[in-house]
Amino acid sequence: MEQIRVLHHLVVMVMCLVCLGFHVGMCSESDRLIKTYVSSSLSSNDDLVYSVQSISEWEWDSLVLQSKIPVMVLFKTTLCPTCRLVQLEMDVLDFQFKDRFQFYTIDVNKANNIQERYEAFTIPTTIVFIGGDEVDRVIGYQPGELRNIVNKYT
Repeated sequence: MEQIRVLHHLVVMVMCLVCLGFHVGMCSESDRLIKTYVSSSLSSNDDLVYSVQSISEWEWDSLVLQSKIPVMVLFKTTLCPTCRLVQLEMDVLDFQFKDRFQFYTIDVNKANNIQERYEAFTIPTTIVFIGGDEVDRVIGYQPGELRNIVNKYT
C-alpha cells in the first residue's frame, strides 16, 4: 500500500511539473481537469519537498541584497495554496537556472519588516532583485511569467 501511495505522489508531481513548470504544450492554462486532479490528489501539500530555500529576516541582507547573481524571492504564508503553486514553479526554475539565478521564499508572518519594506501585502508576491535593487515584481500566480522574468535577466 505504501508503494502505491509513493507512486501516486510521483505521478502527481510529474503532472505538476509538466503542467505548471515546463509548459511544453501538454497542458494549458484552460485545462481545469488536470489542475483539479493535481490539487485534489494530494491529501496535503505539507509532505512535498521544495528545493527553494526559505530564508529569515536575519539572512535577508546577505542572501538577497548582497547576492552577486539575480535573486527571486517569493513572499508567502504557510497556509496559502496559491503560494504552493508559485513555489512549485520556482523549484523547476531553480533546477534549470542553478548558479545563474538564486531562488528563495520568505514567510511574511515571520518577516513583517521585510514585507513592509517592499510593500508585499498581496500574497503571493514574487520580487526579483539585482545588486540589491528591485527590478521586477509579479503579484499572484501567473503561470509562465516567472520563467519569462528569469529569461529576461539571465
